Amino acid sequence: MKKSHRPTIDEILTQFFADLREGKKGLTLTRLMLIEQRLRECVESEADRVLVASDLQILAAERQFDPADAVARTMHADDLVFVLALFVREPWLPEERVQRTRHLQVTEKLTRFLQYYRLIDRFSIACPLIDIEIAVDQDRIVRRDERRAKRLQVAKAKYHG
Repeated sequence: MKKSHRPTIDEILTQFFADLREGKKGLTLTRLMLIEQRLRECVESEADRVLVASDLQILAAERQFDPADAVARTMHADDLVFVLALFVREPWLPEERVQRTRHLQVTEKLTRFLQYYRLIDRFSIACPLIDIEIAVDQDRIVRRDERRAKRLQVAKAKYHG
């Protein structure tokens, strides 16, 4: 990722998902493609909720020129983080357990990507980053509890069987 200019959301997502898809096949690749598609839909759908007034004016002008993917073409990494904080909540979370987990893992990787390339100042946008972290952690806790419950069930079946 070039540091010489401020990349748009489209540039960020294109690079991030290209890197993530590299070497992937089958169901793993399909899951990643679904997450990217869903995230791009979220970016375009939720931007009006997270952008400041001046950005909304820029976006309105861009949408008059070409409405398709206007947010991704004009907004930047800090705006993306605010969208990601919504992306880890309903209605954007998939219902299917494995896809939901992958969705949250990819979101976490994307926030790390943004920080690694210094595309965001994590201190100035700490709140949405914390919201993302909490959602990921909650999913980990649920998965851990599910694994424990399964192990307990197996142990009880062996003991009583």
